[in-house]
Amino acid sequence: MGQDYFLAEVSFEAGNKVGGIWTVLTSKSGTMKKLFGDDYLAVGFYNQKQASTEVMEETPPDAIKKAISEMGLDGVDVHYGRWVSANEVKIVLIDSSGFKERHVNEVKKTFWDLFKIDSLDAPNDYNEPIAWAYAAGVFLEKLSSQIGKRLVVQVHEWLSAGSILYLKSKNSRIPTNFTIHATVLGRAISYNGGDTIAFINSNTAVDVSMPYKYGVNAKHCTEKAGAFNATVFTVVSRIVEKEAEVILGKKADFITLNGIDTLEMPNVDDLDSISDAARSKFENFVDSYFLPYYDFQAEDLPVFITGGRYEFYDKGFDLFIDSLGRLDKKLQAGKGVIALVAVPTGTIGVKNEVAANYLAYLSIKSSLDEDIKRFDVAASSVLSKNTGRLDKAYSKILNDEKRLLSNLRKTKPSNPPVCPFLLSYPEENDMIITRLRQNGLENSPDNKVKVIFYPKYLSFGDELLNLTYYEVLAMSTAGFFLSKYEPFGYTPLEAASYMSIAFTTDHAGFGIYCTEKFKTELKGIVVEKLTGNQRDKVVEQIANDMLKIVNMPEDDILRLKISARKVSENFGWESFISYYLQAYDAALKRA
Repeated sequence: MGQDYFLAEVSFEAGNKVGGIWTVLTSKSGTMKKLFGDDYLAVGFYNQKQASTEVMEETPPDAIKKAISEMGLDGVDVHYGRWVSANEVKIVLIDSSGFKERHVNEVKKTFWDLFKIDSLDAPNDYNEPIAWAYAAGVFLEKLSSQIGKRLVVQVHEWLSAGSILYLKSKNSRIPTNFTIHATVLGRAISYNGGDTIAFINSNTAVDVSMPYKYGVNAKHCTEKAGAFNATVFTVVSRIVEKEAEVILGKKADFITLNGIDTLEMPNVDDLDSISDAARSKFENFVDSYFLPYYDFQAEDLPVFITGGRYEFYDKGFDLFIDSLGRLDKKLQAGKGVIALVAVPTGTIGVKNEVAANYLAYLSIKSSLDEDIKRFDVAASSVLSKNTGRLDKAYSKILNDEKRLLSNLRKTKPSNPPVCPFLLSYPEENDMIITRLRQNGLENSPDNKVKVIFYPKYLSFGDELLNLTYYEVLAMSTAGFFLSKYEPFGYTPLEAASYMSIAFTTDHAGFGIYCTEKFKTELKGIVVEKLTGNQRDKVVEQIANDMLKIVNMPEDDILRLKISARKVSENFGWESFISYYLQAYDAALKRA
């Protein structure tokens, strides 16, 4: 500890898992607890469903209880507790639903009058966070007068910027640090298929009509107002530093790099155990998925994974699939690969065919496992002297296995589906499935690349895989996170930390940082070069890198995995938190 101020960290994702900022907050929570103890408080959005599992509600301490009671906002309900996913740090969750319904237009008018934020026609995905952030600002104002220390406020992203704007509207002297992890407009350009990096590098001034063109004007203006009205303005990478200068017209005061909780990472021996157990579960599922249709063996096949939010072009899912298509053609005489596309979207349940095959396979496997156990007992007994009898017993097991599998395969003339779940919309409208089909990746017997599009969050207890995301990373050969626009990028860093070979790009903050800092050590982390390369050349290079891994001896793969893990150990919050502390010291001096 030893900090002489109280820190409140405001994020729409505190206690409310949406995307990468949840990972930022939870991964650094242990470090924050060590530094600040009870002088640290997370402030988040109350999502009842998530709060029920994320937060243990408690009676708030006196200072927080008084701040809540003094807020005086109609339609606001405040919850206090300990954030389970974040080392049980203190957390306040603000339910502003009633306030939004009754008063959001007043908030929007105030912010128009003071900051010229045009939000007249903004939809609910703007109204909800702006009303919540305003309420958070009121809470922070009241809290500052109840604690015996200076209050410093850390605010993440445009969704929380309304708290800064409220404090500014009251001429508050509470020091604030506004951190953006991307710009709204930069993300919108890339999401719609544009080249954000090229736009940023062109230094083209942002035309006033541009945010309207992409439908993000209110969010863009709120973000810009947050950047200009915070005491200190910070960004998470060099990419976002340049992006903020071009798109917001504001130079960042500091770069606050993202880290991971290296102290909580499983050690290498534990990772081996996690990987082995996860691989066994995964192979059971994959065998059940393909064996009903044709001969297949998952054992020893490399596993490639990609995942993230369903931003098809931003996250480079098109590059991954196109590269797999090219790899499939290169592998016609070689061994295969299993590709898992773990990208959540709307689902309405497991396909009946997949569920039936899975249950039948598990039943068959259970029966055969029992036969093998009995055989092993017999083989180790006195009866083992009767080799003829043992040969007959083993032959019977093999025949039973063939008979059961042939029964499982009786009426299966089609290929295994590329997606085991029913989507909540027609499959022909899904970009991932469409791209797989365009590349001929349809899980036919001739496809060396077998693909499973898994549109659910990977978690313990799901309907099929029953594996967490981190377990899947640990058992994967390589993770491909080929973002065309990624201000930082946790996914390749997490893959490396779980000893998976990690692919990123020079359009990701993480990739750029790695090439700058770890030039000689960078073996298990591959930074694909997008800048200045034609798309076809990029796809060919990625496919060739995939081919190298498929054909690589196990010892060489292990060396790459260990190399990736060693690089990831340099990203601990115990080191990177200093960037944030530097920003807080500057904010205290300026305020």
